[in-house]
Amino acid sequence: MSHSSQSAIQDVACDVLVIGSGASGLTTALVAHELGLKVLVVEKNPVFGGTTSRSGGWLWVPGNPLAQRHGVNDPIGQARTYIEHEAGRHFDAQRVDAFLAAAGPMVDFMEKHTQVRFNFGASYPDYHPDHPGGAFEGRSIHPQPFDGAQLGPWLKRLAKPMKESTFLGMGLNSGPDLKHFLNATRSVSSAAFVARRMLSHFYSVLRHGEGTRLVNGCALAARLLASAVDKGIELWSHADAVALQQQGGRVAGATIRLPGKTVQVRASRAVVLAAGGFPSDEKRRGRHYAHLRDQTAHVTLAPAQNTGDGLTLAESVGGVVDASLPNAAAWAPVSLLRYPDGSSGRFFHLIDRAKPGVIAVDGAGRRFVNESENYHDFVEAMIRATPEGKPVCAYMVCDHRALRRYGLGAVRPYPLPIGGFLRSGYLVRGNTPEELAGLLGLDPKVLADTVTAFNADARQGRDSQFGKGATAYQRLLGDNDFQPNPCLGPLERGPFYAVRVLPGDLGTYHGLNTNAATQVLDGAGGVIGGLYAVGNDATSIFGGSYPGAGATLGPAMTFGFICARHIASSDRAAT
Repeated sequence: MSHSSQSAIQDVACDVLVIGSGASGLTTALVAHELGLKVLVVEKNPVFGGTTSRSGGWLWVPGNPLAQRHGVNDPIGQARTYIEHEAGRHFDAQRVDAFLAAAGPMVDFMEKHTQVRFNFGASYPDYHPDHPGGAFEGRSIHPQPFDGAQLGPWLKRLAKPMKESTFLGMGLNSGPDLKHFLNATRSVSSAAFVARRMLSHFYSVLRHGEGTRLVNGCALAARLLASAVDKGIELWSHADAVALQQQGGRVAGATIRLPGKTVQVRASRAVVLAAGGFPSDEKRRGRHYAHLRDQTAHVTLAPAQNTGDGLTLAESVGGVVDASLPNAAAWAPVSLLRYPDGSSGRFFHLIDRAKPGVIAVDGAGRRFVNESENYHDFVEAMIRATPEGKPVCAYMVCDHRALRRYGLGAVRPYPLPIGGFLRSGYLVRGNTPEELAGLLGLDPKVLADTVTAFNADARQGRDSQFGKGATAYQRLLGDNDFQPNPCLGPLERGPFYAVRVLPGDLGTYHGLNTNAATQVLDGAGGVIGGLYAVGNDATSIFGGSYPGAGATLGPAMTFGFICARHIASSDRAAT
């Protein structure tokens, strides 16, 4: 692999300047390079990969070639119907049609011209498969694991997942990996699988200083980075884009601040904003997140450096941020941990909510949601259930059997210890629901009545209040060994436990107004020449909803593909 040397950087020229190195930025760079353009990627962090490296790595891409190879018939028109239903009055036909037309070709292009490889999400449904146009499989794919040792010294320059989403620093792939780890104390084959995986991981740590079997979003970011390095694409880290340069009425480059110097980059074709939106910009969050009231704490899972730089740059030349969507971000329920050394961590409650023997209650001690709904819908329900004047939060509650079988939040299943979580206050324990309620500051009778009513339903395998486990997606996240409903089991074996959950996000939906070619638009709807936006720097095409696994990365990479092709096909002086 070739290596870029920042020590020799002077004022430079390129065809395309890409600001940001997540999936949208690196996809744009790779496609543009393949189409004959000279590309420079600048990343203000010391590592490459952005939010992508922290993600599950799934892509929601209707019409993808993997589905076709698996014999799944999913007409594009059906996916369009689904998006139109999900987006409602915010449906943007031109951008949606561009996405649907390019999603499949993007996947095909990446698999043919880069190291990006995917697995088919067999039997993985949309998040609302029962809605008009919803599908039971075919639209979600995920990256194949990647051997990080192939990156050589660049492995140290790859962003890694949050440690709360790993086990002893080892990434767990969605699906089979996780099931084996949950069954390790109950199945000889699962125990052997886990032992092999752990031995391999510790060997990698001894040899390379870290685990090299990369999975999920980290594998996707690694495959994109390895492809960029192999193709000789110039990659700058510690490179902060602080201003756009204009010439002849169009954006023609940017000012880049590097350690110890400032560099003027001239981009003859385009500047592409792929800086990850504004999830860590407190001022913008205050303006866009309506639930940030009454002392509500909000926790993003995106990097701290995603502070809206792309939006600020675009606004300086007339770009406009669309703040009209009903949800400004892709929401996620998050719990906060406190470690013995005083540091803190964030845990994303992805699948524990769907397990039997687990419920969610509000500040009054009542259930307020179908716990097995997707994470975005769950937080929407949290916000709706919280009265004015009260901070938005909820509590995940389970009994002893569920805790030791599945874990709860960051608490791992048996045989891993729970004492540290109890001592830190992350996990709260009471011998009865009433005692637990008292420790949480909830009404003891209300919580006890909630558990009693839920148990009566759960023993019959039904949830008459919210319908937990009602759809194929919800049942997928349950426990298939638990029947008749894999998401429903009573809370009856004490002691009882709870973890406090806060609203969080995976990234922002409000972004720059762009057209179907990803060109940034001004307040009058005109194109700002030479300026493009992809990923979370552009407004989501889903109207504030979350249609399925990979609803961020699918459009991010697809519009990166669209962006690069448009730049390559445009005349240098055209808009």
